[in-house]
Amino acid sequence: MLFQEEKIGQRSQPITHEVERGAIRRFARALGLTSAIHQDVASAQAAGFRDLVAPPTFVVTLLPWQIPGLTLPSAGVLHGEQEFWWGEPICAGDQIQVTGWVEDVKTRSGKTGRMHIITIASEGMHQDEQPAFRARAVLIVTEEAENASRG
Repeated sequence: MLFQEEKIGQRSQPITHEVERGAIRRFARALGLTSAIHQDVASAQAAGFRDLVAPPTFVVTLLPWQIPGLTLPSAGVLHGEQEFWWGEPICAGDQIQVTGWVEDVKTRSGKTGRMHIITIASEGMHQDEQPAFRARAVLIVTEEAENASRG
């Protein structure tokens, strides 16, 4: 079985991301956000930020999906739930250290067969060790997807 309770607590290696102005601008544009705090440094600073401020959901670009021992199938994974908690705003120039871990693994039987419900958590810390965010994602791997990933 690919998804066992013994995987609970397995952590990714910490990854440090340098947040770039261009990445913030592109992400904000993709979401249709028009606030100048995401596009213009002077406007962001006038609003009290250090530099361009990242939209709250920008953190999805930082999440670590490489957790040792956890291999998700390339197809058949359902995204069941997502939660975010935010700390200090993320701004251009910030160094955000991100770590992810397996928070929970459950196996259930349903109408279509067995499924694994995997909760992956992650947190991001600013360079001054202040919390930037914490995230939780609940993923559902069907028995069919698990079998297909075995070849």
